[in-house]
Amino acid sequence: MKNLEIAVRSLFRKGRHNGIKILSLGVGLAMGLVLIAKVCFQLSYDDFYPDGDRIYQIRENMTLGEKKLEDGDHVSGGIAPGMKAEVPGVVAATRGQQLGGCVFFTSDKNRYEGDFIMADECFFDVLPRKVLVGNVKEILSRPSYALVSESMAEKIGQGKDVVGMTFEIINYPGKKINIGGVFEDVPENSHLRYDVMLSLCSNKEVRGWSNEEGWFGADSYKAYVKVQPGLEQASLEAEMAKMLDRHVPSEKLEEMGLEYSLTLKPLKEVYATSSAVKGMAVMLLLIAFAILFAALMNYILLVISSLVTRSKDVAVHKCYGASTWNISDMIFSEAFLNLMVSLIVSALLILSFRGMVEELLGASLGGLFTVQTVLLLAGVCVLVFLFAGLLPSQLFSRIPVAAAFRSYRESRRIWKKVLLFIQFIAVGFLVTLLLIIGLQYHRMVTDDPGYSYDRVIYSSIPGVNSTAIQTVMDELAKLPEVKSVAASDRLPIESGNGNMIFRQGGDDAILHISDMGYVNADYIPLMDIKVIEGKAFDRSYSDSSRVAMVSRTTAEKLALILDWKEGVVGKKIYLSGHGMPNDFEILGVYDDVRVGAISSEIMSPTVLFYSSQPGRMVSVKLHKELTVENMKLVEQTIKNLFPDKDITIASYDVSIKNLYSDSRLFRNSIMLGGIVTFLITLIGLIGYISDETNRRSKEIAIRKINGATVGNILVIISKDVLYMAVPAVIFGVIGSYIMGENWLQQFSEKIPLSVFIFVGSALAIWLLVLATVVLRTWEIANDNPVKSLKSE
Repeated sequence: MKNLEIAVRSLFRKGRHNGIKILSLGVGLAMGLVLIAKVCFQLSYDDFYPDGDRIYQIRENMTLGEKKLEDGDHVSGGIAPGMKAEVPGVVAATRGQQLGGCVFFTSDKNRYEGDFIMADECFFDVLPRKVLVGNVKEILSRPSYALVSESMAEKIGQGKDVVGMTFEIINYPGKKINIGGVFEDVPENSHLRYDVMLSLCSNKEVRGWSNEEGWFGADSYKAYVKVQPGLEQASLEAEMAKMLDRHVPSEKLEEMGLEYSLTLKPLKEVYATSSAVKGMAVMLLLIAFAILFAALMNYILLVISSLVTRSKDVAVHKCYGASTWNISDMIFSEAFLNLMVSLIVSALLILSFRGMVEELLGASLGGLFTVQTVLLLAGVCVLVFLFAGLLPSQLFSRIPVAAAFRSYRESRRIWKKVLLFIQFIAVGFLVTLLLIIGLQYHRMVTDDPGYSYDRVIYSSIPGVNSTAIQTVMDELAKLPEVKSVAASDRLPIESGNGNMIFRQGGDDAILHISDMGYVNADYIPLMDIKVIEGKAFDRSYSDSSRVAMVSRTTAEKLALILDWKEGVVGKKIYLSGHGMPNDFEILGVYDDVRVGAISSEIMSPTVLFYSSQPGRMVSVKLHKELTVENMKLVEQTIKNLFPDKDITIASYDVSIKNLYSDSRLFRNSIMLGGIVTFLITLIGLIGYISDETNRRSKEIAIRKINGATVGNILVIISKDVLYMAVPAVIFGVIGSYIMGENWLQQFSEKIPLSVFIFVGSALAIWLLVLATVVLRTWEIANDNPVKSLKSE
């Protein structure tokens, strides 16, 4: 206790660098502990389900020539019920279809937004949530019925019972949904989040179609099974292969040029063991420990730097009988106090920047800092405390008693150099890694998707007829800022529906395609989709013409399978999902376009269909640069025509970037970690330079008296630091190459690791270090040498 009181008093003494020590350690702890909490959060996904070790997600694997789509998390609608009916050992099976974020209005016209999922009546048999109100089986067996989460029920009801209330989804106006029950909120660490669960049998009533029983194609369902205890995954997958072969014979798939199979993935591995998440977790851990290590090294460096000024204090304590243990206890008490104050600083920083932290890490503080996580972080803090006190206590306890009676000039330069060397390694590693991640992110968001979205904005106008949408398009076309307007069912950034092309006159499926829906005659030129054969849609066609365009890959596959040596233009294809008759004439072939984000090596076969009736999605290309004013003008024009509709305008460029939001947040985490580590290292470097210039002030003065210039003095100090910085940064850059190479393996399209990346990073760090040294040394190099020699 006495040593703790001494430590409190020493907080305010000059020459101890306590302010810098606490600030740098506090910042390091804030960033490091938050990143460790994020990793713990990621690795805890789906661990709250009872019997989680018996729950599996059904996954699909597809090979198309030399390209592969492996471990896909969507399957056809008939797979899950087929598993329950045909595979021994399956206790329960279910499937769900995510609708994503939807806006809906209750009967009192209040607006709400939440994540929707459509699920069958067995959903809670496999993935249970506590039901607070209602009979789940009954609700999910009834069309146009739904359950809402507890938090959503509180928003809607505001203290009232919500059961019996109705709402309409903005995309499906006039379709009333009845609230039949309430379930407990899904935890944040779930790979499948939803606020509203709509019965799967509502598909026909709400969306106008249903594809729940297919065995191949229309793979838009997440499917799960719960099995009997003790069943081996391999035996289950063998039975699944037999089941699949009964319904989708392998000969048909081979004829289509496809290899198709189903596998199982344990529920707890669905999120936590994906290559992207594992790579991110490893990287975040490395960054967290690099930051903590840099902060710890910096703390120890600053403590050791005060060794000379504190030597007489320690020697006096020894003169009054203090033992080696007493000195160690005193240093540990200071370390404990500094750590506690640093933790308070880190807590204040986290709370002050709570919004940024939650956005950056994609989780609330409550979700990040669970009891288990806090215990783990407490263990990390204990290790930090032990390391922060151990080395300084050993050095201080060895100060001789004679230091009280003579000048003690022991500098411990080796220790300080080692600590600074380690910090430079961390900086070299993080800065170069940041550059690799930033370049890969830029590669993804600037990838050529086969169409142009420069100056393109769009808006979804649901719940109105095609005549009203045409009126909107005509009004928008009159604006001088607008170059062209087009309409479509959906956009390429959205995942297309999976449909099948059949042989003429039968149900023999020959090709699985991404259905990009119907577009009008202006869509192809607005999106700058390149037509490579035949012609594009024009207004001479009507809806009764039933015409389509296919992508390059689709054309190649059809020509191969159907032996169309003269090409596909003018031929007819027969498709699922478009009613009867299901035949369409191929007008032309366009270059491949990417559907959704870069997820695999496969550029999916796609098909576009013509409709003279404009779809709900209106795209607008502007004449000049995209500005907020232009977007507001387009939005206001639409709102003037539909004042009662919830109209929003989105930039296509921003939407493309949002496809890679996880990568962007990860990049930002690395960036913040790199900045924090670099700042901490600079603080340590400044402290080291100050200590060195003070220690060598008389040497510098004598050199100046003997003719040394300011440049000579700067070179002397700079060489001392660069001897550490150059090899240390090289080691860090090599480490970033190894880690970056492993991280990039998760991407089908990745940047080349050019030598310029690593040379550029190293040079930038060395220049910043050199600039810091020069700026910090400039004053002593220009000082009057007489001042330094006065004490001699």
